[in-house]
Amino acid sequence: MNSGGPPATGEATSSDELGDLLARIELAEPSEALMLVQLLARTPSLQQSQGPTALRAARALSVHGGPQLMSIAGELAARAHRDGQAGAGVIFAECTDKMSLMGGRPQQFGTVVTRHLGDLVMAPVDGSVDDDSRIRMGLPTIAERRSQIDRRNRELARERADESGLPPGQRICRVWRDPSPEFLTTQLEANPSRAWANGDELTFACRSDAAGVLPGPVIELPMWRIDDSDLWAMTVRIERLEEAVIGYGFWPLDDGGGLLGGQRGSVPHRYRGPQAPAELPSHADDELRGTTQTHSVPSVALRNQRRVTVYLPPQHAPSEQLPVLYATDGNMVGPYLRRLDAGIVNGTVPRFVMVAAHSAPMGGYGNERAMEYLPGFDDDRFDRHQRFFVEELAAWAQSSFGVSGDRGQRGVFGASDGGGHAMAVGHMHRDKFGHAMAYSTGMPPNERMDWNASEAPFVHLCAGTLEGGFHQATEAWAAWLHFAKSPHEWTERVCGHDLIQWIEELPRAVARAWG
Repeated sequence: MNSGGPPATGEATSSDELGDLLARIELAEPSEALMLVQLLARTPSLQQSQGPTALRAARALSVHGGPQLMSIAGELAARAHRDGQAGAGVIFAECTDKMSLMGGRPQQFGTVVTRHLGDLVMAPVDGSVDDDSRIRMGLPTIAERRSQIDRRNRELARERADESGLPPGQRICRVWRDPSPEFLTTQLEANPSRAWANGDELTFACRSDAAGVLPGPVIELPMWRIDDSDLWAMTVRIERLEEAVIGYGFWPLDDGGGLLGGQRGSVPHRYRGPQAPAELPSHADDELRGTTQTHSVPSVALRNQRRVTVYLPPQHAPSEQLPVLYATDGNMVGPYLRRLDAGIVNGTVPRFVMVAAHSAPMGGYGNERAMEYLPGFDDDRFDRHQRFFVEELAAWAQSSFGVSGDRGQRGVFGASDGGGHAMAVGHMHRDKFGHAMAYSTGMPPNERMDWNASEAPFVHLCAGTLEGGFHQATEAWAAWLHFAKSPHEWTERVCGHDLIQWIEELPRAVARAWG
């Protein structure tokens, strides 16, 4: 028997090499660990690892590896869990949830917690895993997990209440001072709109028998129940609150924290700070002085008909050849028309025609609206909608209503994804449109884009400080246009991804364009 020298096979050596590599990863700095886990994933003996070694490898890959290594980490964790290794089930669940979310699906176990406006938030859970399975994996139940998150959020909000200002990089955060039922009852009696400001803090309160309440759509953080009463409250600290205009409604939530019935509610209330832009006059739908018509316009490009809402100012005559604004989302144009019509009547908005094509329905083919409005999702669908919007719709409007065909008298408008559409149309068809009104666009400029300032339309930009990526993308457009010396107007408002800013800024843009 030979008791010295190398082992008889390469298995022990491979195992030793794997153990050494794992030890190096566990002691390494993050930047070095990132390189070492790439080497780990290519180590042949990794696939044969069992028990404690499989657990260590799964942990190393899940902590330091990128998305492409999550499936390997999950497989190793599942193997270690079957071998009875404590903690392996948690790693398997975390890898499974990460892969689900990266694939655009809800998580299964509820291990992934993200941040929203400074609060910890459990990412959506699909309900496919029951609590008994979670316990077997070493996880808390969903109710226990939500309770843990809630307790931590209250701790953080109390800490912020004792501090001044906002956390670095944030423009809004929750604060909490444990208001009493008596205090809230008094405040509700004094504030029928169920919101009030104190310095840079805005408090929402209401009564509800629901399992939860959300003051949507701008500040979508769940309110907290006061003791065991039917009172709910939330206080947020907002940068430049005195300039804010925030629409809100109180939307009931179910036991899982989702909107009751899966539907967003109405937005009947509005907070307007003392230094906010003045509220514009508005006409009721049945008091419009102009005329609103809805047509079904046939389209060869779309291979069907598309509904289009048209607004004509008072005493419109086709011979006027008025300026025309081509818009997206005509199915939601009503609130715009109320203010535009009032502005035309009082002389603050010039006479013009709006031609607003309705968006594609949300059918079984995904987000068809985004496919039509934004380049990069579905090239064929986008191109066909461009032909309809730029060529067919414009030709129909000119022949039907006598609108101007002059570039300087033609504009394109959209908000949110529609804002991205307005920028795409304004750039790609700059010979046809003299104005592009793009609000809260979700798509920043492409660095490789050929933007010629001398040929570009005048761009009217608007976004709110509380709408995250939409503000960032719109602000990027403002910077791009500034450095390109391209004519534009950039308006920043203190608000969220909220219809109120768009309906109040559009009359100003129309007046800027043709007033």
